[in-house]
Amino acid sequence: MIRKLRELRREREEGYKFDARRVTVGQYLERWIEGPLKGSVAKKTHDDYTSLAKKHLIPEIGKVKLKDLTAEHLNDLYARKIDEGLSARTVNYMHAVIRVALSRAVKKRLVPYNVARDADPPSMVEERGEKLVLSLEQLSGFFRVAAESRDRFEAFFVVAALAGPRPQELVGLKWEDLTLPDEADAPGQMLLRRRVSMSSAGLEIIEGTKGSRANKKQRRAVYLMPEAVAALKSHRRRYLEERMRYAERWETTWQRRPEARDLVFPSTVGGPMSWDNLSKRRFKPLARKAGLPEGSTLYTLRHTFATLWLESKEPVKVLQEILGHSRIDVTMNVYAHVLPHIQEQAMGRFERHFQGPHGPPSASSSEPLQ
Repeated sequence: MIRKLRELRREREEGYKFDARRVTVGQYLERWIEGPLKGSVAKKTHDDYTSLAKKHLIPEIGKVKLKDLTAEHLNDLYARKIDEGLSARTVNYMHAVIRVALSRAVKKRLVPYNVARDADPPSMVEERGEKLVLSLEQLSGFFRVAAESRDRFEAFFVVAALAGPRPQELVGLKWEDLTLPDEADAPGQMLLRRRVSMSSAGLEIIEGTKGSRANKKQRRAVYLMPEAVAALKSHRRRYLEERMRYAERWETTWQRRPEARDLVFPSTVGGPMSWDNLSKRRFKPLARKAGLPEGSTLYTLRHTFATLWLESKEPVKVLQEILGHSRIDVTMNVYAHVLPHIQEQAMGRFERHFQGPHGPPSASSSEPLQ
């Protein structure tokens, strides 16, 4: 009894909440989801975290006391979910949710340590595999089919493949973000600074690119090849015709949602376009008609751009900046399947340089290697 009183006194002095001894993981996650999490992340992120917590975390470990939760509880949970058929990616998202939740619990001194830091989520290396990439012939064939179909999103597909933006960033592009020179065959530029997100609240236009934080709205400038500039100029003429044809409908949308005004790739009512719908209703039929590999998606265009960039022996660091990856190791991991081929070519060039016109230096040479 005396020992328990001492423990309570010590916890009070250290700032721990008294109910931390009784609150369960489930109770804490419910409070966290409905409280602190709401104001700190985008609606889509909140929806995703809520879904994972209520579908997997709370039913499985919800009854465990928060103070008693261990890394072993989490490791057992991850193993069960993998056995049930969940992907390593989904289980890693679960791990991210509990790690963030426990981080706040530590900050508020509900628990002394974030046990998720010691847990071992499944590796995603095996699952990641090779990205589906189009050949230049396949890409040209797809462009030809899109042009012949006079698809209103033809320019979207061209820019996606020749500049590599994420689909949700491209549907968030506005005309003010584009620099399209009047000169023929001149390069241009696009400024990516917003994205369209799908959540329980519907389609939202969010300032900042994917991965940027609310208090640090990231944006990036991307070079546009002359072919992309030409496609956007052609699209601009089509856009202006649609704007005149549907002026009343679009103005009604813009009055209700002023943030949607002047989107380069709007829906037929002038609002934000769901890139998921764009993929299903526009890209997929064209891809089938062009004979693209099964499983091709809008992201296939982005992956094709990145792969062709690397195969052209252009710097990985520059590619990281173009794609908007937070760190260069993200780029390296995503496109790891391309690197051995590139390294083989680079090693061949190095070998020829190393040997020089007189062959490699002899091991018995009196001149040391510099």
